[in-house]
Amino acid sequence: MSRLTIADDLYAVMEIERSASAEDIKIAYRRLAQQHHPDCNPGDDQAEERFKRLQQAYSILSDPERRAKYDQIRAASNPEPVPAFMDDFFSSIGEFFEEIFGSGGNVVHLSLERALRGGPIMIRGKDGSLTRIVLPPGIKNKFRIRASDEPGSPAFTFRILPHPVFTRKRNNLLVQLSVTSLDALLGCTQTVTDPYGDILTIDVPPNSRPGTRLRLVGHGVRSNKKRPGDLLINLDISPMNSADRQTLYQAALAAGLIQR
Repeated sequence: MSRLTIADDLYAVMEIERSASAEDIKIAYRRLAQQHHPDCNPGDDQAEERFKRLQQAYSILSDPERRAKYDQIRAASNPEPVPAFMDDFFSSIGEFFEEIFGSGGNVVHLSLERALRGGPIMIRGKDGSLTRIVLPPGIKNKFRIRASDEPGSPAFTFRILPHPVFTRKRNNLLVQLSVTSLDALLGCTQTVTDPYGDILTIDVPPNSRPGTRLRLVGHGVRSNKKRPGDLLINLDISPMNSADRQTLYQAALAAGLIQR
């Protein structure tokens, strides 16, 4: 069962202390998301379940208001609470989670990957009822749609969870790429897996400087109405360390650019 229960400790799911800062939570999510992503664990039937539980925990702990409510209710809970579905737990404080909505409002939380892909999605209500919605690809945060054209049919608002690596800006996707000073000086090739699961090759040109922005045209948000956006890569260049300096020195010697 992939859904968290009230008996689960969200901090334990994310392998952090309860005193963790917002930055600690973000770093932990990035690490665990890479570790448990289904694409990185071919043949592991439990990877998708672990990844989904991680997303659930992150969506709560990364939001200061939701985290405070979770801490408050968790502290007041029985030390050995009876397991209950997390949507039932959060419905008591008016929160809604992923593909779940409650009586207070039809709010659906989606990962960035799911929002970009679009397609059919089953929404389970607090009463266990299921509603099928077909999402267009590339929906934005707070996208709203009705279940059908029939009068009185329920409307749903979709909120996109923050992603640990990618940020959306209009139809572009932004990512920060870390490279060493030596790679920035000499140029290098890096790869990145985008939210669609595609492995993209990024050519970092020689003499790149901090703040350099690279662009992969057509590798941003895909939608039915507009041309695809672009992937924008901001270079984060680390200071040159002693090992890099030694490598550069040896290369210059071998090329005859300098003498001992």
